[in-house]
Amino acid sequence: MATMEFIQKRISGKEKEIDKLTKKLARIRKAEAGGWDRNNPYLYSESDLRWCLKDLEAAQEALAKYRAEFQTASEKAASRNVTVILEFLEGWKARSRQFYTESFSKYIKAKAKYLERDRAYTKWVNGESRNDPDCQRKEKEFRAYREQFKATWSFLAPYITRQANTETHRYEEVLMVDKLNKDLDEEANRKYDFIIQRTNAIVGEITDASGLSVGAKGDLNGYIIGKKGRAKVQTIGAGGYNIQCFHFRTLINVA
Repeated sequence: MATMEFIQKRISGKEKEIDKLTKKLARIRKAEAGGWDRNNPYLYSESDLRWCLKDLEAAQEALAKYRAEFQTASEKAASRNVTVILEFLEGWKARSRQFYTESFSKYIKAKAKYLERDRAYTKWVNGESRNDPDCQRKEKEFRAYREQFKATWSFLAPYITRQANTETHRYEEVLMVDKLNKDLDEEANRKYDFIIQRTNAIVGEITDASGLSVGAKGDLNGYIIGKKGRAKVQTIGAGGYNIQCFHFRTLINVA
């Protein structure tokens, strides 16, 4: 589901569109009342009237849809009140932010080495014959190295931009922390909703979540009670070597 902020922007856009169409319809109705000859500087016709009514109806239907989506999103946001789950997800966000921040620092160092090797390779290859077997081999090796470099750091790409450094007067790559935090907040909401939906499917409406706790490793474990019974919650986390960022799988089963 889209975020409340995004839905609100859609609502505002449709409200403005409806306002414009309503004013346009008033001008068309005025021209219609004059027999399409008087008070008709825009040369409106019956075709314009039909299309305006059609567009206005479509915009009103879309506005009603977006308002319903906003209401649903608001209710979901208000229902995210199980403190221990929120604590668990805040911990996940903190670890994720740390991972991306540290990874960006590593990326900058790796990028410097990449550019150094790129310059050396370019200088070398420009002085060699393109038909030389050794040149072709090294070209193949460098292409593989370049593709591996891109693949290794591809997860950072959405959060990197170039920004002018006022001291060096050069453009440098920076981490877009605001965008990262926004995406983490949205993902945390999705994870929260998944945990609640999965739990509700087993125990019904939750009545007691005091049996849940966040462990030393940031994992969520324990028991949760609902109107239909009790469920066991267990978090399996993963992180470390060859895994880009800590992630988890939440297992919820009948206790």
